[in-house]
Amino acid sequence: MAAYVELNRVSYRYPGATRTLKEIDLTIPAGESTAVFGASGSGKSTLAYLFNGLIPHFFGGLLEGTVVVAGNPTRNTMVSELFSHVGLVLQNTDAQLFNATVEDDVAFGLESLGYPAIDIRKRTHRISDALGITHLLHRSPETLSGGEKRLAAIATVLCLDPALLVLDEPFAGLDHRGTRIVSDLLRQIQRHGKNLILIEHRTKPFFTEADRCIIIDQGAVSFDGKPAEASGVLLDSHLMPRYPERSIRTRSRSDEPVLVIKDLSCRIEGRDVLNDISLSLTRGEAVAIVGENGAGKTTLIKHFNGLYQPTTGEVSFKGRCIRSLHPSARAVAVGVCFQNPNDQFFEADVRKEILAGPKRLGKYDRKWFEQICDTLCLHLLLDRSPYRLSEGEKRRVALASILVMRPEVLVLDEPTAGQDGRFKEILVHICESISAMGTAMVVVTHDLDFARASADRWVVMHAGRIAGDGAPEEMRQKHLSILDNATDRPPRSVAGCV
Repeated sequence: MAAYVELNRVSYRYPGATRTLKEIDLTIPAGESTAVFGASGSGKSTLAYLFNGLIPHFFGGLLEGTVVVAGNPTRNTMVSELFSHVGLVLQNTDAQLFNATVEDDVAFGLESLGYPAIDIRKRTHRISDALGITHLLHRSPETLSGGEKRLAAIATVLCLDPALLVLDEPFAGLDHRGTRIVSDLLRQIQRHGKNLILIEHRTKPFFTEADRCIIIDQGAVSFDGKPAEASGVLLDSHLMPRYPERSIRTRSRSDEPVLVIKDLSCRIEGRDVLNDISLSLTRGEAVAIVGENGAGKTTLIKHFNGLYQPTTGEVSFKGRCIRSLHPSARAVAVGVCFQNPNDQFFEADVRKEILAGPKRLGKYDRKWFEQICDTLCLHLLLDRSPYRLSEGEKRRVALASILVMRPEVLVLDEPTAGQDGRFKEILVHICESISAMGTAMVVVTHDLDFARASADRWVVMHAGRIAGDGAPEEMRQKHLSILDNATDRPPRSVAGCV
């Protein structure tokens, strides 16, 4: 079978950095589907940037060896010329969605290639229909949930009908239904003879159906074979997490709540996003908030520290309205680690980023800072720009910048996205340790295995309301039942577009 992608002795380093990729030889035949795994920061996303020419034409740096895609040496072929051959869904969806509406973003690539308006409209709506996002087309990407953004970003690339589709963490932030939709579409694309390269940390979706599995370790290929042969390697190298059984900790019913949300509703751009939410958190409690994409989870937690103001209702911390506190007091009271870590960064290097909060508040504790950096494996990153890290590394830096201030309530929004199995295991340990210190822990996640390992109580959200609040197993069944009983019809075929 003819090769569609060929990498010959490829090494690469970003400007001012050490080598990220080392002596990679790789041949991908036409029509093959490949799953790529590796630890956070191992070079997986960098590998993806080779295929459409972002390296070397956008990122610069030093590229050694040759990369050939569809017969085109990428070193001598501009990104615009590779546009119709390679579609790349970026790990950071905010970098891919930049127009006023989702429909504008989905149509953007077709417009830039000069397609007739009627064809653009037909293809845009067909792909959006297949992904179940037609109802989002007239919304601003800024108003979408993380999972909705993921589906919109995938749509922008599917519309171009590329021969090679590269997806960097396509299932991150997706609920059970969204994962099923994307998996089904990938199967259709595979049957149509397209090339698929999936960069992932999760093995459940689509992994066993891939033709091939590649594992990247510190910039080099450490495994190249069948998925069935890779499972043991993934487990042994902790790329797949091994969670310990969670011991249920009892909590006194007389505990005073530290954070109380009462009759909270929120309306944004004419839409009711949250409706009549009441919830309380006590010291040392570990809570997981789960729900379908767009259920209102992220909007809810942005009320916890007063970042959003409710339309009606109130959020109080230890009996005081959270918005009555000075911003510095709020930061110590409730620390929120955002879903997109880039939204938290504003310093030139990682060290300054982590220490910005405690130094401004006069609460710098060198021993605590060192302990956090040790736990999150950040010492080698301290002098680097937070913007030039992998998405998984960025999340660890964002988490460190919150942990270092010792908040009394710690909220993590999709903390496992972009993280390898070893760090997921570490994160469970961090959650347990923080809870044991008396901090109330809240984890917003679609990773139900992680939720089971890290929380004693689950809150299920649906359509802007709390649909359930209780023990993990009971709430898991309620959550999956809501997703399975969704009235949305199954996705249409994308035949004719991909």
